[in-house]
Amino acid sequence: MDFNTTPPTISFADRSTIMHVTNVSMADSLGKLLFYTNGCDIFNKNDNIMENGNDINPGSIHNSYCSGSFNAYPAIRGGIAFQAESKIYYLFHQGIKLVTTDSVFDVFLDKLYYSKIDMEQNNGLGKVIEKNVLVLEDTMHSGDLTAVKHNNNVDWWIITPKRTSNVYFKIHFTPNGIESVNTQSIGDSTLYAGDGGGQAIFSPNGTKYIRYNPADDIQIFDFDRSTGELSNYQHIIIPQDTAFVGGAAISPNSRYLYISSQVKFYQYDLQAPDIAASQVLLGEYDGYMSPFATTFFSCQLAPDCKIYCCTYNGCDVLHVVNYPDEPGLACDFVQHGVQLPSYNTLSMPNFPNYRLGTGQPVCVPTANDEVKLVQSEIKVYPNPANGQVTVLLPAPLYNESTWSLHDALGREVASAVLSAPQGQAGKQEAEVGLAGVASGLYFWRVVNGRGTVGSGKLIIIKD
Repeated sequence: MDFNTTPPTISFADRSTIMHVTNVSMADSLGKLLFYTNGCDIFNKNDNIMENGNDINPGSIHNSYCSGSFNAYPAIRGGIAFQAESKIYYLFHQGIKLVTTDSVFDVFLDKLYYSKIDMEQNNGLGKVIEKNVLVLEDTMHSGDLTAVKHNNNVDWWIITPKRTSNVYFKIHFTPNGIESVNTQSIGDSTLYAGDGGGQAIFSPNGTKYIRYNPADDIQIFDFDRSTGELSNYQHIIIPQDTAFVGGAAISPNSRYLYISSQVKFYQYDLQAPDIAASQVLLGEYDGYMSPFATTFFSCQLAPDCKIYCCTYNGCDVLHVVNYPDEPGLACDFVQHGVQLPSYNTLSMPNFPNYRLGTGQPVCVPTANDEVKLVQSEIKVYPNPANGQVTVLLPAPLYNESTWSLHDALGREVASAVLSAPQGQAGKQEAEVGLAGVASGLYFWRVVNGRGTVGSGKLIIIKD
């Protein structure tokens, strides 16, 4: 996905390497691929095994899974990489002790390694100069390896939770290597059923650490980038949710938390006095198949300030949150909104926020002029309303637009098309009847072919 264009240019490279759930890649500052791994070997940009990049994560699981028809390592989000010096990169990767079934959600991790890569070697194709250096040997929760920059903006914190416990391993990494490996006990112990089925993330500003899986629900912590301490633990339960897997992402402004819970997609306001009460259901799985059910799984904030989410099954689409800094339905969550040229399942690149502390924004939005003109100027009145409302645009739009009204669960209760005759601008004003809509608080938005161009709240009071 090339984010130098709007929308991103999505291309397909037919490589011989088999990728599964262990999926780490690294690019330079221009977005050019440097290296990647599937958990079995480290490959250079030409799809060849890098010098000394063979056989990472050694052991019986490597021997079983890194050959034959599978030929990929089954540690979900089992690696993460970052730059230490100009041409020196470190890849942290998790080793598996046991796979009890063929499922990637039933693996036992017992080792964390790092491998050091020098990209000046071999005319820029790189060489692994240290390999499988043992950092930690203990039971670890699958799927929750993540990292954030230290407050000095040079070092890194790598966090990986202990399996079925409330213990967190915190590795302080410097350009000279591992500074320390410490533990902290905080919050609730996790359940066996949650292993591998969720996602752990840091907020873009590095002040929040969040874990989610359907068995353990949402766990929120404050994080001190200077000391590595977790604090202010909050546990938010999603009631009556029978999901098996899910994911999480946070908006570029670090305010809104997005939770993908297999068949439901939520937003939470991390600045709300009661975070649980701020929940907005943005959507439920709509039954779309491509070719399998496009239910929701892991998410990732991208350089264009959008959040992309992969599916749980092997499908050729991604879901997208177009405006994640916006509250409620204004964030514009679109199911299967991005078409891919190939099938993808269970896997998103595990990227930390490399730009934290660099003075660069975490991402660059791609708003268009029409959206910026209209966004805050659409009027819906009267408010409170009774029998009908008037939707007033500041200027006619040249794309057919739809005004829709939604309840707190995200269900549409009223709508109107602001139609545009061929070659002419759309209507500037429309009246919408509210017959059959009960009293209460609702959310409206105006959407056209370019995305959401306005949103707001509407109170309805019936006599």
